[in-house]
This record gives sequence, structure tokens and C-alpha cells, in this order.
Amino acid sequence: MKKILLFILFYSFTTGTYAQCYESLTFGGAHTTAKKADGSLWGWGAASYGNLTTTNDTEPNPIQLGTATHWNSVRNGVANTFAIKNDGTLWGCGNNQLGCLGVNSTTQQFNTFQQITTATNWIKVAPSYFFTIALKSDGTIWAWGQNDTYQLGNSPATAQQLSPIQVGTATDWVEIATGTSRTAFAIKADGTIWGWGSNPSSIIVAGSGTSSVSTPTQVGTDTDWVKMSLGPAHILAQKQDGTLWSWGGGIGLGVGGTPSVTNIPHQISTATWKNFTTGTNTSFAIKTDGTLWAWGLNTNGQLGDGTSTNHNVPTQIGTDTNWDTVQARNFSTTMATKTDGTVWYWGLNYYGEFGNGSNYGSTYYDTPQQTTGICVTPLSTPAFQKDKVFSLYPNPARDLVTIQYDLDVENTNVEVYDISGRVINHYKLSSSRGELQVNTSTYQAGIYIVIVKQNDTILLQQKLIIE
Repeated sequence: MKKILLFILFYSFTTGTYAQCYESLTFGGAHTTAKKADGSLWGWGAASYGNLTTTNDTEPNPIQLGTATHWNSVRNGVANTFAIKNDGTLWGCGNNQLGCLGVNSTTQQFNTFQQITTATNWIKVAPSYFFTIALKSDGTIWAWGQNDTYQLGNSPATAQQLSPIQVGTATDWVEIATGTSRTAFAIKADGTIWGWGSNPSSIIVAGSGTSSVSTPTQVGTDTDWVKMSLGPAHILAQKQDGTLWSWGGGIGLGVGGTPSVTNIPHQISTATWKNFTTGTNTSFAIKTDGTLWAWGLNTNGQLGDGTSTNHNVPTQIGTDTNWDTVQARNFSTTMATKTDGTVWYWGLNYYGEFGNGSNYGSTYYDTPQQTTGICVTPLSTPAFQKDKVFSLYPNPARDLVTIQYDLDVENTNVEVYDISGRVINHYKLSSSRGELQVNTSTYQAGIYIVIVKQNDTILLQQKLIIE
């Protein structure tokens, strides 16, 4: 009882007595959305496109997005918001220029959530400026919106696509990401990484003469990629061993300035990292020891180190060792959280990005500033909506399958279903991160579905093929 009381007192002092606490947060560069434990959605920041289901230009304090309380996950575009319900349906609100909401309409914006197709197996969505891609549980990728540089992975290049179309025919995709320069990347179940769309700084293929790539094209030959974050001209990607790599162009590469442009992945230091994000010519990452690091362009103090000095290698921000997550976008603001549940911003608070009740500010904060009016529930669920890692290899398989996972949630189970819907195996995961080996030697050849669940909520699904 004493420990509980001390924790409550500490939490009140660090986050504010009247702070609103959320289960997860996701940042879009100018607006933040949050999910509470009851499944309701909230948000603050820039709102002029209806992306926060309001007609106001700014929302400097948290407001609820509609009245629904059964949302599973949420992702922000630059001027729109996408969310997936517990039933696997996908919804979007806000900017719909060039069809980037995917609701088969030319209406420029929607101030309420609109359902995107009738499918019930959406698991991830990655929005950009004017195009969006999303992943279904059957391992297929779908895309909609602007397609002038093949960012939808389909030919011919077109001005707009109003409803989702499939990207290629592959059914083994597990991770997706989009950049603000009309580029998309994805990772397959075999750990390979692929890109399509615009090709700034040779981020997909080498050669200044290739301005775009029309279909998914593999980058390198490595087979151990698990996570990625895509900026306008550079990408950060992580391998299974926790190392961080970059390629593309600009000072945000973090490899000392050499090379300045490359489509070959280069390792960033020898450290292992637990969270990372790209901005515009900037990068931020948190090491496994809880320290926060940044590198790239810093003319306005956007790296958060209190200076205006550019850094072409990782530079530590402060001395704290309890940073948990960090997220930037193609704007002037960055958000991060600590393991104690506190939420921090730096940069410009013009649109109410900080969520502290103020907006239209002209001060550029070059060090992290705590927002005492909001917090994330510590110790139980992750701050920010982190991308969950769940990969099966080999796939197709025969006698043995290894499931590699980094879920950021506890008390989860893995279930294997045959094509008829019968449960073949059930496993309780002992931690949020690790590997599970499944003996499939007795499985008949065919298609199986592997599902990760927390209680009755499906977190992730993947198709497993047994030869």
C-alpha cells in the first residue's frame, strides 16, 4: 500500500494533478492523437482540415474525436487522421485532397470519421501528405491518393486514386512506412526491405537519372530488417539485433557526412536502439539505456540540444536515462515521452502542438519542454503508438517456424489456426519481446493464420504457408 501511495504522489507531482492520461499517443508533426484505456480517441494541435473532427483551426487542449469507444489503433497523416477499430475496419477524417482518405469521394475534407471500404482485416496504416498505404492481415498492401510518381506502386502514374488498390500481388508484407517526398517502403516476412515511388537521393535505387520507381524494388540483400522510419530524403531502419542503419541523402543520415548520398545501408554507431524517428534532415533515437540522441540539421535548434549547431553523428540530448519514445515529422516540432509517463515537446507551438492550452506562439524551444496537462500510462502500456514487430521465418516453412516479436505490451498469446478456423496451437508469451519456436513438422501442407491476441483483442495477424 505504501508503494502504491508513493507512486500516486510521484505521478501527481510529475504530470500534474489534473493531467489527462492516455494509453498511447501518435504524432503527426502538427497534431497529436491519443487513445484512452476505454478505447476513445482524443487529439490536439492543428485542426483546420477536420483531422480532429472539429471546424476550428487549432485545438490547443485535448478534445475527444467523436463518441466511439472501440478504437484499436490510430495514425496521423500531415492533415488527416486514420484509425482502426477492434473489428478490423479502417476509418479516416480530415484532408481528402487527391483521394488521400480512400473513401471514393472527391470531397476535399471530412470532419467526421468515414469508413474506408468494408474490409474487416486492416492492421496497419501509413499516411503521408496526399497518399496513404495500409496493410491487411492477409499480408497484402493497399494504397490510395496521389500517384504522380508511382507512390501507390501501380502504373500508369495518375493524379489521384480515390479508393484503395493493391500494391503488387505479394502476400507476405509485415511492415509499412511512407515519406513526405512521395516514397513508400515495406518489409516482407523474410526480413527483406523494399521501396517504390519517388527516388530522392537514390533512396531506392542508385543513379540521379532515376526519379521514380514504379513497383516495389528490393534495397540490398539483407534479410533481418524489422522496423523503419522514412523522412523526405533519408530512411532509418533497424535490424533484428537492435542496430540502426540509414541511407538516402542529407545530414540526417548520421554517419559523419560520408557518404552524403547512398542507397547502401550504413550503420549508425555500434549502439543498440529501442526507438527512433526521422524528421526533415533530422533524426532522433533512444538507446536501450534510455538516453536520447539526435543528429542532422539544427539551424533553429530543432534537435533539442540547446544549440543551433548541425550534427552529422548522434549527439546526446541532456543526461536523462528514462526516455521511452520519440517522434518527429516534416514540421518544426518533435514529441517524446519518458518511462515515468511524462510527455515532452520542443520546437514551435504555433498550432497548439504542445497540448498545454496555448497556441500561436512565436518562441522556438530548443530543449524539451514538459506538458503537465497530459500523460501516458506508465509501466503497463507504451507511450506513443509504437510499431509492433511480428515476423515469421522461414515462410513458407516445413518443420520449424521462428516467431520474432516486439509487441510493447504484456499478457499476450499466439494462436495458430488452420484454414477452417480450427485452433492448432496456443502459446502464452512470457514477455513483450523475444522469439518463439513453433514445431510445424506435423502440419499438413497448406495455409495457416498466426494471430497475436491480448485478451480478446487481435493485435496482429499473419499468414503462414507450410510446404
